Amino acid sequence: MKEIWETKRPLEAVIHTLGWPLPSTAFGGTFMYPLEPNVVALGLVVGLDYGDAALDVHEVFQRMKLHPLFRQYLEGGEMVEWGAKTIPEGGYYSVPSRRSGDGLVILGDSAGFVDVPSLKGIHYAIQSGIFAARVIFQALEAGEATGARLAEYDRLVNASFIMRDLYRTRNMRLAFKAGFYAGGLKAGLMTLTGGRFPGRRIAMEPDAAIARRPSAPSSFLPDGKLTFSKVDGVFKSGNATRDTIPTHLVLGSDVPAAAAEFYARMCPAGVYEVAGGTLRVNAPNCVDCKATDVLGPRWTPREGGSGPRYKRM
Repeated sequence: MKEIWETKRPLEAVIHTLGWPLPSTAFGGTFMYPLEPNVVALGLVVGLDYGDAALDVHEVFQRMKLHPLFRQYLEGGEMVEWGAKTIPEGGYYSVPSRRSGDGLVILGDSAGFVDVPSLKGIHYAIQSGIFAARVIFQALEAGEATGARLAEYDRLVNASFIMRDLYRTRNMRLAFKAGFYAGGLKAGLMTLTGGRFPGRRIAMEPDAAIARRPSAPSSFLPDGKLTFSKVDGVFKSGNATRDTIPTHLVLGSDVPAAAAEFYARMCPAGVYEVAGGTLRVNAPNCVDCKATDVLGPRWTPREGGSGPRYKRM
């Protein structure tokens, strides 16, 4: 989740935290960096395998801004844009072995080219785009955009810094499956050894097998100045979706109450609400972050021209 702010005070250094303000059982962290002298981007990254079913990521993000570390820059400023997006965090072991085929190549985020420790992937997207453009051009010149011809893209990526970087941090995300503190210790050893520790792939259970424990939800009232509601966030995304859009989110026929509550708290845009014990879907609110596409209701392509109109995201 991310916001763009116009501030009264310039940010002179990048702020980056690991863990805080999340519970120790959740993977993630925060960032804040300058875009212009008085414009900053800040955000919260959370792994979707957290175990607290009552965790509301949007609320955690809003509370984060009340900390003096962030508040000193944001207070008196204006939030000009808001957005949310799901990024691939599986790393090396989640990258498909073949990323090309007849008439197609897969690059950037779609191929899983994201370095989890630094939460960076733009440079990988650019480099894979360069490789793709080179191979596609050669294939079109030869009049042969076949899988065999486009397989050169895979060879270029495999021999580049993209896969070398991802291999070096191959176990980094898996280490945090054991919790923040144990994961931090293991991650430190991996950094010191250049990824050689622990010498093998860390075994882990599927995300679907992780139990979501219920807990008491917290109450939070945004002030509309420093903290905002989910609906406020959707408005600041420039959402251009008509209210009568057909739903593009596919749900099961009978969603249990516990699952409905989980979706309502997980969604950063207020798409899911529990009313009278049943799940209500506000499809026009969707900003296409695709968080629930990983864990529950399926996202499908929707009406053209709909969705957020990001300018600085």
